[in-house]
Parts: sequence; structure tokens; C-alpha cells
Amino acid sequence: MSGSENPWKIFFDQHAPEYMQEVFTKNTTEEIEFLLEELSLPVGSHILDVGCGTGRHAVELARHGFRVTGVDLSSGMLEEARKAAELAGVSVNWIQSDATMMQLEEPADGVICLCEGAFGLIGTPGEVLTHERAILQAIHRSMKPGAKLILNAPNGLAIIRAATTEQLKREHSIPRR
Repeated sequence: MSGSENPWKIFFDQHAPEYMQEVFTKNTTEEIEFLLEELSLPVGSHILDVGCGTGRHAVELARHGFRVTGVDLSSGMLEEARKAAELAGVSVNWIQSDATMMQLEEPADGVICLCEGAFGLIGTPGEVLTHERAILQAIHRSMKPGAKLILNAPNGLAIIRAATTEQLKREHSIPRR
């Protein structure tokens, strides 16, 4: 997105103070238990949280003794994340960056990218595959060999089913039959 500020950054900067009131933020404890089991990393390992938002996973992972780096596009979300880490008494390395361009000083032992945190969310219709590929390439560059990635992405079919024919034609240049 050249020339102007990313509309997703603007949205999340404005939404940051209310983000933790969303219904899907209420299962953090269970999600952390799942992540700890699936990543199966020793305490002290470095975990990268891509699209960390307000830091709900990053802060909890830091509470469990992990070294955590949280990357997010939104300065508003990262401000909320800093407050949460301070309140929890933990240290997290916060980086404001587009996930397609993130660079870490130290590769991660494990990576999470949850709740459409970057992946499947912030691209524009004409750049979806290019954008998602760039995120995956940046994640790959940020991982140690053998590191695990836990990623969720929106169900593309659900999005398509919810769209009207006119929206699909207009936004994706679907040819008429």
C-alpha cells in the first residue's frame, strides 16, 4: 500500500483501547495451554508473536518464562500491549512493523500468528497471494531451523459465501458467465 497510511493500521490504532472487550479474547488461558502443549518448548525459549495486537498471548507466554517478541503494525495495539506487560510484571520485546517486513535480531524457537494477526487480514483484494506469501517468507526468515509455527487463517470459503455476487465482481473482477 503505497502513498497513504495502511487503513488496517488506522483501524487498529483506533480500536486498540476496546480490543480486549471482543468475545474472542476471552479464552486466552485455554489458548496458552494449547500453545504450550503444541510448541513443547523449554522455558526460556524465544517465541515470536506475529500480529500480537494487545499482547494477550505474548504477555501470558512471558509469564510462563519464555522470551517473547511481539510484532504488530499498530502503534495503538502495541501501546496497549506495553501496558499489559507492565501490569503483569513481564518483559516483552515489542516491534512495530508490517509483518511482511519484520526483522528479528534473534531467530525464534517457535512462532505464533493467531486471530488473523496479519495473515489473512490486512492485504487488499489485488495483492492477497503476494501479501500472504510475503508474511510467510518473513516468518520463515525469523525462525530457527526446526522451529514450529502455529498459524490460523480465516476460512476463505466463509468469506466468499458471505459476499454478494456484485461485491465479488467489483472487488475481484470475476468474469460474468
